[in-house]
Amino acid sequence: MKKVLDPHVQKDHRILKVYQEARRRYNQGQQAHHNFEHVLRDLYRALFIAETEESVNYSILIPSVLLHDIGFFDPDFKTRGHDVAGAEICRGILSGLGFEENTIEAVAHCILAHKGRAAIPLTLEAKILYDADVLEKAGLFALLLGGRLIWEFQETLANYLDRETKDREGELSRGFFTTQGRELDGGRLARTGALLAELRTEVQGERKDFQIREEDLWNGPPPGEETGS
Repeated sequence: MKKVLDPHVQKDHRILKVYQEARRRYNQGQQAHHNFEHVLRDLYRALFIAETEESVNYSILIPSVLLHDIGFFDPDFKTRGHDVAGAEICRGILSGLGFEENTIEAVAHCILAHKGRAAIPLTLEAKILYDADVLEKAGLFALLLGGRLIWEFQETLANYLDRETKDREGELSRGFFTTQGRELDGGRLARTGALLAELRTEVQGERKDFQIREEDLWNGPPPGEETGS
């Protein structure tokens, strides 16, 4: 069965406005990984998980998924955390689209808790969003996204492996919050974490050639660019 937004938009037309605003912002940002394509994958997973739960408030769930990574467009997200920044940004967006205060705060909690760092998911919608986002990292597909993340964050391979390995350890420790999330994972998150840990050990130990920089090949500073006569 297709997971479509039409029936939810028919019940709450504001969802369409959030969708359009989210798409506009992500497309303008042009992030390598945290873009609208990633959001759509999370949204599909969230709708799939929500079908197995009772009393899901889609006016909270769908906006929270659409806006969960909006914090990456805050200039200080590396310091503040994109979860904290995103929860703040979403309040302004949803207020301008006519959402009531209690719904805005419920969405803000989902976004704040979607990494399990600034907060732990307490509501059903927050738990669904968390699981949907973690499932992005569960499987070999997640390893293909590594290059996009390195490019987006302009980080070294070593930093990427350290961060991602630590994140997988935290996610495995917390576990999934929904039964459907655990079933969709099927042990993939643990295997992905193990592969990342193995890769980190190899790169930082046996294969340091993958981290070579220009300055590593000179006793002093690398020579400057040659200039024409």
